[in-house]
Amino acid sequence: MDDIRTESIESRRLLAFFAIAFSFTWFFWLPRPLSQMGLIPVSPLTELGFIGAFGPLVAAILVTVAYEGGTGVRALLLRAVDARFAKRWWLAVLILMPAVVLAALLLATLTDGAVPASPVQNEVWMVIPIFFSVLFLSGPFEEEFGWRGYALPRLQARYSALVSSIILGFFWAIWHIPQFFTTPTGMFYKTPVLTFIPTVVAATVLFTWVYNNTNGSLLAMLLLHTTFNLSMYVSAVLDTSLGYVYVLGVFVVAAVVVTVVAGPRELRQQSKDTSR
Repeated sequence: MDDIRTESIESRRLLAFFAIAFSFTWFFWLPRPLSQMGLIPVSPLTELGFIGAFGPLVAAILVTVAYEGGTGVRALLLRAVDARFAKRWWLAVLILMPAVVLAALLLATLTDGAVPASPVQNEVWMVIPIFFSVLFLSGPFEEEFGWRGYALPRLQARYSALVSSIILGFFWAIWHIPQFFTTPTGMFYKTPVLTFIPTVVAATVLFTWVYNNTNGSLLAMLLLHTTFNLSMYVSAVLDTSLGYVYVLGVFVVAAVVVTVVAGPRELRQQSKDTSR
């Protein structure tokens, strides 16, 4: 009975987290596309869409405060500076996403016959300030405390790592849906939504693999998310005619390889070494 009751409580917490994350985000994201379609009048709210990105962070903090108090919030936030994992996993944190995106770019280049111009090709030094801009203003900081900080460990308490990744990846993907109807269209939203969703699900498998092998470090997740977004932007792979197809294909292949090698139940390497 205690186990059933605990599962029920955790289910309610997860539902509360997703409900708050979606409600907060879509409250700020929907007015702009709806006003552009002429369905609602333009208002100051249509210019506040940037606030919506903080939905997962807000949801994680509110639900944690409600059930665990300030101590729980402090523990959640401190995970963002947790580097207590094996040094070799820094390679995955910093190189995995650029490598996957580069593979997609090379395939897209073979099809198009030309490499698309990178936004920073004449000012490579700009990668550094863009990195920090992406980290704090373009997804990682606003999202990772929620997706991997709050939701993923609770999903994995009930399901295998692979199933948890598929569930979380699906919610992560559809959370972005309002952005596909907003103009001007952002980088990721140039892709068809039907390929965007499986791409995000496949990417989530890779995120979970790194998460489980870095002892649940949110620092690792923040940096992995940053290198993901930054690589997509710098490579301009989505500016190629079939870039979104190759991005989907390469991420799916990478997710399958990781699942086969690490095992779908835990997506964790056998070595338990956590030396620094």
